[in-house]
Amino acid sequence: MPRKALLALLLLVSLLTLAAFHRGGTDRGSGILPLQERNFFLGIVPNPAHSPHSTFEDLTRAYEEAGRIAEIGMVWVEKQGIGEADLLKQNRVITALRVYGLKPLVTLNFATVKQGPGGLEYVIDAPEGITPSLSDPGFREAWVGEARSLAEEFTPEYLSLGNEVNDYFLLHPSDLEPYLSLVSEAYSAVKLVSPKTKVLVVLSYNHLLQENQWDLLTLLENRVDLIGLTTYPYQVFASPEDLPQDYYLRLSRYTRKPLAFTEIGWSSSGTSGENEQARFLLRFLELTKGMELEMVNWLFLHDTTLTGIPASIAHPDTGTVALKRVDGSEKEVYRIWKALKELKGSG
Repeated sequence: MPRKALLALLLLVSLLTLAAFHRGGTDRGSGILPLQERNFFLGIVPNPAHSPHSTFEDLTRAYEEAGRIAEIGMVWVEKQGIGEADLLKQNRVITALRVYGLKPLVTLNFATVKQGPGGLEYVIDAPEGITPSLSDPGFREAWVGEARSLAEEFTPEYLSLGNEVNDYFLLHPSDLEPYLSLVSEAYSAVKLVSPKTKVLVVLSYNHLLQENQWDLLTLLENRVDLIGLTTYPYQVFASPEDLPQDYYLRLSRYTRKPLAFTEIGWSSSGTSGENEQARFLLRFLELTKGMELEMVNWLFLHDTTLTGIPASIAHPDTGTVALKRVDGSEKEVYRIWKALKELKGSG
């Protein structure tokens, strides 16, 4: 074959390969995964399709599907502080997750965002009659008691003692010391009634990096079984390929605990699209390869519309950090996720 014709043919093949990826070449699934085996669990919030007009059938299908494509179900309920155990007894969410083979990840928060006279406020979440202070003996007793009740009643595989807590301590630094002792007390109470429950505290990795809060990892090291993290790099980077090679590896300088990525994702709206979303999952797997991970949880199963205070404090594109569209159809990232689920290993 003449040299010019050969070069033209090679160029054509390269262009076709590149175009196939950007049109949805991720369909090859496991063929492009950067892993040969998976040694961590996969998780998801099993939110239904057709939000905000979901039916009971939509909800049932979401739980069924979550049981096929994940091993962990994140428990999101209206009340995640003192009184949560009673609510979970009533709504039987944990029972529903286990029916479909999902391990529940329960979160007990100590603070909440409320509407105050001057706008939104991030405050201690205390029931009426209890002083809203992490140093108050009454609050501490009630909160540790709630952790014990959740562990005793449900024996969850995972119990988080606060979600993205570094955001709270950025605003209320003087509360950090009493919180750390509170975590130690709650940890002991949980282990007395449910020794196999793995206890974690979750940090926002985006904000940890922005605010240089690495010291929190060291402070939590001997108080929990796992370090929990949420990560949404689309809020900082234009494309997944912009993430530095040590973006996640640098965590190993500050903790030896296994990592639980309780929420990861990339939006498919705004300045991003579904292909960027798919490429992020591949990039995440590449950058965390070889690290000791307990779990990797994608945020939503279906696109959704946030309302109320969550809509006010979340990134505007958070609702599309999902594996499927609101109508239930699959995005590119869904096929990669399914291939990841099928990988052999301990996960």
